[in-house]
Amino acid sequence: MDMSTRIAGILNLTPDSFYPESRHTAEDDIRITAQRMQQEGADMLDIGACSTKPGSVPVSAGEEISRFESGIPQIADMCPSLALSIDTFRPEVAAFCAGKWRIAYINDISGGSEEMFHTVADSGSGYILTYNRPVVGNVVEEMMQFFTQKIPQLRKAGVRDIILDPGFGFAKNLSQNYEILANLRRTSHFGLPVMAGISRKSMAYIPTGSTPEQSLDSTIALNALAIANGAEWLRVHDVKEAVHTAVVADKLNMIKGN
Repeated sequence: MDMSTRIAGILNLTPDSFYPESRHTAEDDIRITAQRMQQEGADMLDIGACSTKPGSVPVSAGEEISRFESGIPQIADMCPSLALSIDTFRPEVAAFCAGKWRIAYINDISGGSEEMFHTVADSGSGYILTYNRPVVGNVVEEMMQFFTQKIPQLRKAGVRDIILDPGFGFAKNLSQNYEILANLRRTSHFGLPVMAGISRKSMAYIPTGSTPEQSLDSTIALNALAIANGAEWLRVHDVKEAVHTAVVADKLNMIKGN
């Protein structure tokens, strides 16, 4: 389909991620899900092996690596040409995965550290930089300050391919999430692509009084708004619906001249 927005499909190798339909632990299920997401139009699969939902207790680094070792070969075998990103906050896990498989991006929801930055640079992978810090004052200004500080650190470490993630749902309340979405275009100041990871999160289901399982319609609406406000990547559970959303939202952006 003709669209400029790119889609990262979420595939979790976990038994406890917040949205049950994103959990895939059996080999056949992993293979079928990866193939389906590719057929539906995913540009990349974002693979997680350690839940970071609120209140969760992270598994050990060894368990996280073991899950990747069980799942990634199934994905790579079924979809050898599809880009993969690894959702991890641990440098040792990032180094292991990038050393063993072709990893396009390390998706680090922690907000990054010098050790992680150098690990990513050494691996040759790109990096998804997530704004995940406690908010003290104006969330948009603090997000801009965070990116202003971190991007030069990444460049200095040798990372060249960077995607910015505003971190919807991480250390932010509902109003702050919406404040960032409304002002998302300010991130164009950095000249880097922006990824919106809103799919089935609290800002999609709390306002409607529903649940993550019932929030596909509001997720579609939020993804369309994210594209209209400058997002170039969507990280989603529902690839087909996100692709269709991107097709029509991109048409509007083309008419607007964005």
